[in-house]
Amino acid sequence: MSVAINVKAELQKQVETMSNGNLTVRYTAKGQPSYFYRFRRSMFEADVEASLSTNHPAFIIDGVQRDEILVGVHQAAEVNGEAVSQAGLVPRAFINHDEAVLMARNTGPGFFVCTTPIYAALALHARATGAFPRGNNNGGRAYNAADEFGVDKDGDPTGNRGATTIRAGSGPVTWNHPPTPWGVQNLNGNVWEWAPGQRIVDGEIQIIEDNDAALIGTDLSASGLWKAIDADTGNLVAPGTAGTVTYATSGTAAGTLVCGSGAAFATMTAHGVSEAALTVLKRYGLMQPGLPLESDAFYINMSGERLPIRGGSWPGGSQAGVFALYLGRERSFRSASIGFRPAFAL
Repeated sequence: MSVAINVKAELQKQVETMSNGNLTVRYTAKGQPSYFYRFRRSMFEADVEASLSTNHPAFIIDGVQRDEILVGVHQAAEVNGEAVSQAGLVPRAFINHDEAVLMARNTGPGFFVCTTPIYAALALHARATGAFPRGNNNGGRAYNAADEFGVDKDGDPTGNRGATTIRAGSGPVTWNHPPTPWGVQNLNGNVWEWAPGQRIVDGEIQIIEDNDAALIGTDLSASGLWKAIDADTGNLVAPGTAGTVTYATSGTAAGTLVCGSGAAFATMTAHGVSEAALTVLKRYGLMQPGLPLESDAFYINMSGERLPIRGGSWPGGSQAGVFALYLGRERSFRSASIGFRPAFAL
């Protein structure tokens, strides 16, 4: 008598059991496994102060609060035209924002590019738990731990020589968040990651509300459903409305968040922005939330539309990290140091 085995279900069961329920597997449209960290709302709310964690936008999609979001353990690799999270692969880089969004959406129902609200929630959780991950930010090594390194695309250790990207899963546990074998890897360094759902236009901060950037039907183009943030109330308003919050690299004008390009994100100051608006900005990872913070950098170009990349890359040194935010690139920009991370909505 033969016994039918559901290989996909068995792999998922094994992964969930081995990781004490912290990891799971989802399959692409072509049947490829992709490995995800189960980022639970209950854990996030228990660890992060209520003003920043209650009803956090990362867990609200299409008006519905989710119990968890699945975050790719690894930065996206391209296999058979799909974006997968698998150990041992080299991240897919030299891809622009819209190409990354399209590839993730075409990978299968539920798949999307990890969004700005999710990066913000992960960073806030790292801060709250005092567990800022190290990473590949010094040519294959951690700048502040020379004995921590990965494996390059040729399979060679990167500890004694310069390197660029490392293979997924080849760094130590201290490069994960949380810092366990089941955490999200390479949030600090390796390659920058596109983070859909936020942009600036001539310095004005604009977002897609909640985590609706995760929805396949959300228009993330230049003419999408972008909202600005009122500096007095924190309400979301139409872009270009008077009194919205903007970035600036100097000065003290009302309604501005000021930080020099290349300066530490932690040094950002607010001028004429209400507490209500600041709370919104902090929840989306667009304003520094206060100490403790590391020296993660903030970069900006105030001209036209600029979309965010997060986390830093292999030469970033102390400026790479979970709060690192680069608002200097157009959506069409490609680089060997920019990739993305898959996520999955239940």
